[in-house]
Amino acid sequence: MNQLNYQRSPHPEEALLLRSYNQFQTALSIGLIATWFWDIDSDRVYGDSNLLRMFDQKSADATEGLPLNVFTNNIHSDDRDRIIQLIQRSMQSGQNYEAEYRIVNREEESKWVLARGQLTYNASGEPVTFSGVLVDVTDRKRAEMQTRETEERLRLAIQSAQLGTWDMNPLTGELIWSERTKELFGLSPTAFVDYSVFLKALHPDDRERTDRVVQAALQPGSAGRYDIEYRTVGIEDGSLRWIRANGQAFFNEQGIASRFTGTVIDITDSKRSEELLQQRVAEQTQDLEQQTHQLRTVLDASLNSIIAMTAIRNEAGLIIDFMMDTANEAVIKSNFMTPDQIVGRTLLTVFPGNRENGFFDLYIRVVETGKSERSTQYYRDDFGLEGWFEVSAVKQGTNGVVVTYNNITDRKKAELAAQQQASELREANAELKRSNENLQQFAQIASHDLQEPLRRIQAFSDMLNSQFADNLSDGERDMIRRIQKSARRMQLLIKDLLTYSQLTTQREPFAEVSLTDVVTDVLSDLEIRITEKKARIDTVPLPAVRGSSSRLRQLFQNLIANALKFTLPGRQPVIQIRYQSALADVLPPELQDQPASSFWLITVVDNGIGFDERYKDRIFTPFQRLHDTATYGGTGIGLAICQRVAESHGGAIDATSQPGSGSIFKVFLPVLS
Repeated sequence: MNQLNYQRSPHPEEALLLRSYNQFQTALSIGLIATWFWDIDSDRVYGDSNLLRMFDQKSADATEGLPLNVFTNNIHSDDRDRIIQLIQRSMQSGQNYEAEYRIVNREEESKWVLARGQLTYNASGEPVTFSGVLVDVTDRKRAEMQTRETEERLRLAIQSAQLGTWDMNPLTGELIWSERTKELFGLSPTAFVDYSVFLKALHPDDRERTDRVVQAALQPGSAGRYDIEYRTVGIEDGSLRWIRANGQAFFNEQGIASRFTGTVIDITDSKRSEELLQQRVAEQTQDLEQQTHQLRTVLDASLNSIIAMTAIRNEAGLIIDFMMDTANEAVIKSNFMTPDQIVGRTLLTVFPGNRENGFFDLYIRVVETGKSERSTQYYRDDFGLEGWFEVSAVKQGTNGVVVTYNNITDRKKAELAAQQQASELREANAELKRSNENLQQFAQIASHDLQEPLRRIQAFSDMLNSQFADNLSDGERDMIRRIQKSARRMQLLIKDLLTYSQLTTQREPFAEVSLTDVVTDVLSDLEIRITEKKARIDTVPLPAVRGSSSRLRQLFQNLIANALKFTLPGRQPVIQIRYQSALADVLPPELQDQPASSFWLITVVDNGIGFDERYKDRIFTPFQRLHDTATYGGTGIGLAICQRVAESHGGAIDATSQPGSGSIFKVFLPVLS
């Protein structure tokens, strides 16, 4: 190709430039960046493997370089002349070369590339070489085209829906309206707009309310949502219009609204239709109210409870429910509900027990057959209504039924139920008393009768080990060590059982307790173990609560001791203790009926071995262990004690964890009032 034909004298630095080029293209060959070098005199273009791949050239053919036209012929026909002109202009002006264009391969697939190059000149000012880079920008170009297509589709959708758009910068006060928006506010397309113009165009009765809604959407910390209906009075044409506006505020990193954008649509016609419909409904309602008043007077004079209902059918014509249209005052004594709580609602919504006791099927038969029926059934539902009812049903019109009924549950049954409840309560109290007595007896046995044999076992084994050590074989000495170890474990188990039972049977008087002091004492007791483990304890001053200092100390001692025990080899134990007011969504189920602000949430976080949360309920059960006793000692009752202490203080305890990622124990305690 001879479009670009320049002659030059031999250049002594050519070899050095070629070597630099080789090093540079090696550094860039790992990505979608290609490098090229054009020897202008010989019309030879040298490129790396990326360049050859982009232009569909074989490496073997390019060893000695290829003519420039081999590459320009692969440029898209719509771009080729422009690129050749840009190359010529750079060579003539000496300015750097930069261009975006498409390359077409043998399969007629095109790629977008960004080319940048720079010329070198000889002493006579003639261009010698032209080198640069080529970057594959196909993905960016496709994304830009998709964005333009999306914007065009959005523009067409807005036009077809006759929507107006608006965009406001709350920081500068700048406000941009589309022509449709200006039209809906009675303005010409060239009219100036700002927020004061917007307020001026609003109906006086809607202005203050609309401004409050706008300010609420722009308030830091809000969701930024804007949805409102208001009237406009055209500034230039004086026309009254109903407008529905929707928008969204966007906030910057400081939480300040930086953009507020949305749409408006004319809903004047639908509002007028709505007003006309309301007028017609009002007229018909007035007539019906007069008739209803007459009927109400008759119904309320009856001592029986009366409800008139209309059947509700599905698409197949089957009755699936009844709409309760009318009820008299007597329903209060039968259902403990006023007529207003019944009328306009469906039967199975208010009285779902009608399906189970057969009343619902009775009403269906009356409507379908036209025959009146009577029945007496026991009724119960999840809303608390319970008793015996006598029902009489008569068909009304083509699809209705009138039900007359009375609550005939006698007072004696209520008395028997109360007596039965009292008897059960007395039995429960007696059982609780027996249970406490048994626990007290167990505590006495555990404190003396069970520990005394253990002390003898330990004493005799110590005597054997000290006095007869020289006469014992290795196996016998090992047996003695096992006896001593088992005795110590049994003694620890009895001690923990005694502690656990005392939490139920012995109630200590409560006083104000500083949790900071409690945790400080616990850390002091565990100082040697903390030092041995090289643990780092991160705690803050904690609040005061009302409770037992000794039992709260048991709670935190068990939690911190467990965090020191269940650690991962090679990882420094880190224990963090924090507190905050408990939010409603973090309260455990047993505290959900309590105000969230009335509880402290104290968290004990560790980086230990953790556990699978599928077994969370087991860790608070006495003697339930998730890990083997050989690796991690203990009796398996520590967390059960923690739970009992928390519950005895009117609180609760919960835990979250993942194996290998540590655990978070959450202690909920009432705020000191």
